[in-house]
Parts: sequence; C-alpha cells; structure tokens
Amino acid sequence: MMSMSDRAKRGLSFDDALIIDCHCHMGFWHNFNNPCNSAEGMLVSMDTLGVNIACIAAHSSIGPDYRYGNDMVIQAVLKYPNRFIGYVTINPHYVQDMKNELDKCFAVEGIRGIKLHPAGHGCPIDYRNYRFAYETADEKRCPILIHVWGKEDVAAIGKLASRYPKAQFIMGHAGAEIRAMEDAIDVVNRHDNVFVDLAISFTYEGNVEWFVSEMGSKKVLYGSDMPFSTQGPLSEGLPWRISVMMRKGMYMG
Repeated sequence: MMSMSDRAKRGLSFDDALIIDCHCHMGFWHNFNNPCNSAEGMLVSMDTLGVNIACIAAHSSIGPDYRYGNDMVIQAVLKYPNRFIGYVTINPHYVQDMKNELDKCFAVEGIRGIKLHPAGHGCPIDYRNYRFAYETADEKRCPILIHVWGKEDVAAIGKLASRYPKAQFIMGHAGAEIRAMEDAIDVVNRHDNVFVDLAISFTYEGNVEWFVSEMGSKKVLYGSDMPFSTQGPLSEGLPWRISVMMRKGMYMG
C-alpha cells in the first residue's frame, strides 16, 4: 500500500482520508491579492489538492461588514453543503445585534462555529463585548476559531478555556510568533478544549513535527488561511516524517 507521503510526492489524492481545512476565508480583502476567492474559485483549489471540506468565514465579516460577510457564508454553505462549513463572525462594536446575528446564522444547518478576529476589530481577545459569543460557544459546545497572534493572545485563550470549558477553542495561527507558539503548546496541553491550526503564516523549519510531538496529532488541525494563503503546503510542505496514522489524525480531527 502506498504511503500518504509517497502519494503527496506524486501528486496523488488521499482518497481514504477525509481532509478538512478548518481555517479559510472567502471574498476580497483590502490591499491584498487573493484571486479565486469565491466559493467556486476555492473549490478549484480544494479539488486540485484533495481537500474535502473547507470551514469558512468571509473577509467582510472580520472587516467592515459582518452581516454582508455572514450572508456570503450562508449562501456558500447552502449552495455547496457537502463542501463548506460556515463560521458566524460577530463584531464586538455592535453588541446590541450580536444575539440576533448568532441566532440567524445558527438557524442555518451549515453554520457550525464562531469566528473572532480581535485584531481586525481593534479589541483584545478577552474584551467584555465578546462575552456573549463565548457563552454561546460554551452552550452549543461548538468550535470558536480565533485569530491568535502573540503571547498576550495565547494567555487570554488559556483563561477563557477555563472559564468556558465546553467551548472548543481553535488558536488560529497557533500564536504566530515562536515564543507565543511555545506558550500555545503549554495552553493546549493544559486544556482538553483548546487546539491549534496550521495557518501559521510565518512557518519555521520543523514546525509541524514540533507541534505534533509536543501536543499530539489530535490537537493540531489543518488550516490554510485560504484564500489569504494557498492550500499548497498540504501536498508540498508538510513533513513526511510524521507517521501515516498521526497524519490521518491531524487531518481528520
């Protein structure tokens, strides 16, 4: 039987593995070249690389217009229910509308998690106006993907994970900076409900092996940040020294 690493080298598909990209966006972003950012454009990338499902939050949602962006995500999950899973994004500056937006989006079957981008909103992760989003994630036991960049962000996730033990926290970018990644490993290992993804942005040599060896494959989720970034590292950059079973665990959740 051909190993998954050999298949990757030959550009073959992973037909026996369900591959889910937990960290994707959709649509345009200001001052940034991100072509093929529609649902259909993203499906081309997914089909080329054998990604079955992408979990999406619109760029508009984390930026200027959360309602417009959430509606874009709803349209995508309704049109392609077997290929996209949606995150509802809320903006802490519109706290009076937060419950309505969460209720509206979670009424759609394909919306299964929450996305927060505190840096885009100009707020800390533990900002008081995010409280209802955390309470909702805790109540629904759903994933909450958060842009986590730096040591302070990682420390905040550790406190929130203790406060909301049923919410499933995904540290997007795994802290991004090397010292923050060290802290992220500690936070993940202290909390059953905290994970990191591989949308690392600034990737270091041996990053994936390090994460898997320190946290285990079940706590390291594949995420690409598409269409900010390409899903190409799935087939080109992931280390082939990780065992097949660990690699399956990483992709399959």
